[in-house]
Amino acid sequence: MVTNVTDGRIKAAGGVVWRPGAAGRGPQVALIHRPRYDDWSFPKGKADPDEHPVLTALREIEEETGLRCELGRQLPSTEYEVLGRPKRVRYWSAKAVEVTPFTPNAEVDELHWVEAAGAAGLLTGELDVAVLDSFLSAPAETFPIVLQRHGKAEPRGGRWGEGPTADDLGRPLAPAGFAQADALARILGAYGARDVVSSPAVRCTETVRPFADLHGLKLETDPALTEISYVHAPRAVVAWLRDLIDRRRGTVVCTHGPLLDELISAVLFHPAFGGHSGVEPGPSLCGQPWSAQVAERLAEDSLAKGAAWVLHFDAAADADAPRLLAVDRLKP
Repeated sequence: MVTNVTDGRIKAAGGVVWRPGAAGRGPQVALIHRPRYDDWSFPKGKADPDEHPVLTALREIEEETGLRCELGRQLPSTEYEVLGRPKRVRYWSAKAVEVTPFTPNAEVDELHWVEAAGAAGLLTGELDVAVLDSFLSAPAETFPIVLQRHGKAEPRGGRWGEGPTADDLGRPLAPAGFAQADALARILGAYGARDVVSSPAVRCTETVRPFADLHGLKLETDPALTEISYVHAPRAVVAWLRDLIDRRRGTVVCTHGPLLDELISAVLFHPAFGGHSGVEPGPSLCGQPWSAQVAERLAEDSLAKGAAWVLHFDAAADADAPRLLAVDRLKP
């Protein structure tokens, strides 16, 4: 059973909470003062038992600041000891979507909005400064493309047919897959995507329907995302994704493992996606700076059923094509 402790390590999560600043001044970030420690830091806190880290981050931010946020790219984690036990805090860029007046509480007695570029001198801990530096290394305003693999499905064969055939489209999720879909309904909502498109395969639509229903979103299907389409034209799905990115709308895409392997390889290494060009740094990978070795490992490591790639693109409207800023892996 997942708890808030793994191998003796305390699990926690939080975010660099930001809002747009004055024109030409960059974003502002929220710094909190904790009277218990007399420090200035970013909102964060320990995970509840069995709580997914992205939900921990959102819950702790709202509990400490009253702010509701949507998550952007993953930032570096921090690790340190608390009473002789290791503690890991995972961070995300977190855009405040409902900015309300702050009410002091038992844990936080002050909240200040400050220009992000000048926040380093106000933070108490050096670890927080490193997280801030990562936040400042790329634009704050992004939009997500979530490449979701369907959940665990009933086995192939029998009444569902063999291989990626049309008869296989009716194969549903297994009980474990339905549990994954229910969990994903809240987890996927953390990123603020407003469009949902899926392979027509039942196991795909069943994976993202709870998310769409929970957030009142229309679930669309596209035959270009089926396994049989991929078999006939394996590179067509790459052009499909390029067109989707050019729409500049946060979207959850649910499809099949082979297509996702093709897509992540293209995203990580094809210049058309705005990835590593050799001139400017490549996108961050799971919260860490670009590394060709890490990129190759990610491209070769197929997603587990129910997992996803979360791609974060620069939302600047004046760019010819959205630039890829980060690639994160989301585990169910």
